[in-house]
Amino acid sequence: MRNVIMISTDQQQANAIGCVDPSYFTPNLDRLLERSVRFTGAISTSAQCTPSRATWMTGKFPHQVGVYQIGHVLDPHDWSIAKEFNQAGYETVYFGKWHLGLSPADHEFRITDYRTDGTEQEGANPDPRFHSHKDARSTAQTLNYLEDYDGSKPFFLKLNWYMPHPNAPVDHPFELIERYADRFPQEEMPIPESFYKDDLSGKPPFQRERSQKGESDLTEELVRRDAQRYRAMLMLMDAYLGRIMDKLEAKNLLSNTAILFTSDHGDMQGAHRLRLKGVLPYKELYNVPLLLKLPGAEPKRNVIPDLVSTAAIAGTLLDAAGIAVPEACEGGSLLELLDRSEPPKDERVFFEHYKAYWGRHPMIGIQTREWKYVYYLEDDLEEMYDLQADPDEIRNVAGRPEFDEERLRLRQTVEAWWADTGGFSRRAIEDPKSEWIARTK
Repeated sequence: MRNVIMISTDQQQANAIGCVDPSYFTPNLDRLLERSVRFTGAISTSAQCTPSRATWMTGKFPHQVGVYQIGHVLDPHDWSIAKEFNQAGYETVYFGKWHLGLSPADHEFRITDYRTDGTEQEGANPDPRFHSHKDARSTAQTLNYLEDYDGSKPFFLKLNWYMPHPNAPVDHPFELIERYADRFPQEEMPIPESFYKDDLSGKPPFQRERSQKGESDLTEELVRRDAQRYRAMLMLMDAYLGRIMDKLEAKNLLSNTAILFTSDHGDMQGAHRLRLKGVLPYKELYNVPLLLKLPGAEPKRNVIPDLVSTAAIAGTLLDAAGIAVPEACEGGSLLELLDRSEPPKDERVFFEHYKAYWGRHPMIGIQTREWKYVYYLEDDLEEMYDLQADPDEIRNVAGRPEFDEERLRLRQTVEAWWADTGGFSRRAIEDPKSEWIARTK
């Protein structure tokens, strides 16, 4: 039976890979990519940590499991992925960021802590409050687990890093990894074209309001500084990934271990004059990296541009292990795409968002090869982008008469999906310990 590892980062853009964008330096992620299928059309179900992670666990959209925002709890009575791996005789292991209320153990992961001797900081902050330090710790747990692994039963291991998610004070949200910062001179850091091209006119008014106050009141200098720190954090993450790849090779495990690498959502990085994340529809947030290394596979394409949802991640992990994907795992599996030679003509994915720390603007959206459409349920506002003519999503054409027929078709499609999948019918369980819930009520 094949071992399975899922490795995730937090807030990594899809193109934040060195061999894709040379302004990054990720030689170990590049090494993994060389052995993997890369899904370039992977779209997160939600551009917020907790809802996105609920999807990873369940193969469902966040609203289907009542996890609309940070501070909501994933119900441990629901089906989730560890239960299926346990039933198949796997040892289930979880290290790193959780963010779903309760604990991984409450969702039947059998091993959720491990020894951390031999921890290598690799330039991480020694302060345990910082994400780089937490990631050094979960990396050490993973390395020690793999070192001790005796092969008596296959394992399913989830390693969830915090980086490059910010956690420093809000005026300087991205952690500085001094060891790697010099590799990314601030004055050479790129600025997204939409920083200059998009004044957010014609967009929902709250987007422009967001761009003009608080930490999102951006300058070129601030965008370049964020870019430098973001890249340095990813370089540190890459060093940790290299140690894990080396350990798998040393233990002769790499040839029989499937690895899926992804991120819960991206980061604006100054695109559209916006910072960090929030109730926004842009590709910088929704398009995520997704790599799958599957031993023995002979895919027809090594780069698959088909639009796929991260709702398929749970089923893909099971399928990679040779475990039948249960009906409860509605997102299905990505393995069937390995036999395709081209995308289907009617491809589409759905996504959603509910509330950010700076505002509540529930939205539902659909993306096709040609279009992205978003409807804000409470604001009664629309966004629509012609992705062929406007791939950077600058011009909102939702109000233009010549696009009305397409707009109505997309709206009807996304509203039908929302109704068919339950809408807001699933009641959320609020975490009484959540500071985020308390701050945003």
